[in-house]
Amino acid sequence: MVRSIEKVLTFFVIVILILLLLDLLGGFIANSVPEASDKLGEILRNTWRGFEDLVHYHPYH
Repeated sequence: MVRSIEKVLTFFVIVILILLLLDLLGGFIANSVPEASDKLGEILRNTWRGFEDLVHYHPYH
């Protein structure tokens, strides 16, 4: 009985700590997402261009 109460309390403490951490880092994460998605898009575009050059695939030329 004591072990189950300990597990439930531990779970709630961890959830509260995670929520506090998200609250503290929320602004940083929200500001970083657009920049990261732009960089990922640029990486994917450059990879596709490299693939096109490698196999000489140019459907519109």
